[in-house]
Amino acid sequence: MEKWFLANKKADFAAIGKKFGVSPVIAKIIRNRDIVDENDIHKFLYGAMDDLYDPMLMKDMDMLAAELKKSIDSGKRIRVVQDYDVDGCMSGYILVTAIRLCGGNADYDVPDRTSEGYGINERIVKSAVNDGIGTLITCDNGIAAGDITSLAKSMGLCVLVTDHHEVQYVNADGKQKYLIPEADAVVDPKRPDCEYPFKHLCGAGIAYKVAEVLYDIYGRSKEELNKLLQYAAVATVCDIVDLTGENRIIVKEGFKVLEDTDNYGMRALLDRCLKPGEKISVGRVGFFIGPVINAGGRMSTAQLVMSLLFAKDREEAEDILDVLIELNEERKRETEDAVKNITSKYDGIPNGNVIIEYNPKCHESVAGIAAGRIKDLYYKPTIVLTDSEDEGYIKGSARSVEGFDIFERLLTVKDLLPRFGGHPMAAGLSMQEAAVDDFRRALNANARLTAEDFIPKVAIDVAMPFEYVTEQQITELSYLEPFGKANEKPQFAQKDVEVCSARVLGKNRNVLRLSLQSPFSSLQVDAVSFADPAAFDAYVRQKFGDVEAEKMYLGRKNAVRLSVVYYPEIHTYRGEKNIQIVVKNYR
Repeated sequence: MEKWFLANKKADFAAIGKKFGVSPVIAKIIRNRDIVDENDIHKFLYGAMDDLYDPMLMKDMDMLAAELKKSIDSGKRIRVVQDYDVDGCMSGYILVTAIRLCGGNADYDVPDRTSEGYGINERIVKSAVNDGIGTLITCDNGIAAGDITSLAKSMGLCVLVTDHHEVQYVNADGKQKYLIPEADAVVDPKRPDCEYPFKHLCGAGIAYKVAEVLYDIYGRSKEELNKLLQYAAVATVCDIVDLTGENRIIVKEGFKVLEDTDNYGMRALLDRCLKPGEKISVGRVGFFIGPVINAGGRMSTAQLVMSLLFAKDREEAEDILDVLIELNEERKRETEDAVKNITSKYDGIPNGNVIIEYNPKCHESVAGIAAGRIKDLYYKPTIVLTDSEDEGYIKGSARSVEGFDIFERLLTVKDLLPRFGGHPMAAGLSMQEAAVDDFRRALNANARLTAEDFIPKVAIDVAMPFEYVTEQQITELSYLEPFGKANEKPQFAQKDVEVCSARVLGKNRNVLRLSLQSPFSSLQVDAVSFADPAAFDAYVRQKFGDVEAEKMYLGRKNAVRLSVVYYPEIHTYRGEKNIQIVVKNYR
């Protein structure tokens, strides 16, 4: 089941379109994304590097810059402590590169996903002390590591935290007391006392801001700084942060840098993941490049990814990439096994507001991906728990649905969780195995979800007949890119469409090729859908009968009429261009 609704936000779309040089349709789509201020509209359409905010507006950025400068100028060894996912690796690479180019002595450390879990830990701190490190700087982690930060400080280290995750808090005397680590500087826009205007940067976005400050201090050029933008762009896409505000500019401008990258590892990745002549896109980065990078930390070690980024020549990069690609194939197999193992026991939709599954057979590194798949299948917040190397404890990954802040809900059961952290839509956690039942009961009791919350919502920007779709309009839609979280591709809708023909294509028989006719004229448009062909077939047969379904597949006149939610694009085949409709939903 899905609930379709037409976005009906009011504005003078003709006036907005005229002022900013776009059609009223584009103006309506922008308004539907709650962008109403004229400055914000201009940035959304035409934002450039000069529209990025001053990084010194971030709380503690001045203190962090001063400490880094002191460490660099005195020759003190600096160690970057990163996470093992795409965001962690990209932010780690940005900081190490920036510090070295500014004359600093920097290296990095990465926690082992299986034996250590997420974030800075006691082993990392003690290793730093033993190695003669003077300053630790975290990226994409650290905001929830108060105890470890205190340990590092007690052992004589300067500790600088850069992070973008939510700040944990406790309720005291009816007020929320935020738990900020007692480091030498803590830079995180999510801090309640941070007045930085944009709160949705990923870890690499914040690392880029730190690099910007350092380059300014040491007189490095803007051209050098912009080379780092590609890594922030890849991380921004792969960490699924909001593609609004500064993140739009980072991705749009960063992709331009990425296209001409001189980094051997990134060049090898692009050449493997892109088809000849294909432009870099959010989809390619998110669904091809990101998983390959993540496979290092998930299935082996993120040191592989860092070695790829720091590769000295193309041959070295290709050899490392071969290993990462094979690890990604292994990751795919493990994920499929985990999802099948969990869902095979369900008869229909699983009970409970929140799906919580303890599955010791699930490979720890794919628990989050498996949770995401199961969440998508049943449209319920999902937590997959599995064994860890820490005896007596298990680890879990959570994925949520819109409107259910999983991080806030975990705060309500924090007494059962020795470690946890994350975002409204995703989180990681650990607990004692004996606490699973109590955890399941408590989290479901606190869920406060209704039947309505379990129905996926499909927001339609414009009800638009096929006759209105033109190449010019499709070109204008590109002004709204990059698309992603909080800036999804615009969705159009058309009722009572005749399905003139349907074919199943693709190596895996997973693509529907359709011919659709408008109810208002004889206009037929080519269409494609990546929905499950078997589910489409079952729906058509149940609603219209086997005879009409067979006529449809044979391309004969039939009674199959559907309402569709779609997105128009230009399809090029053998040098010829034509308008194609991508069907997202049907009923």
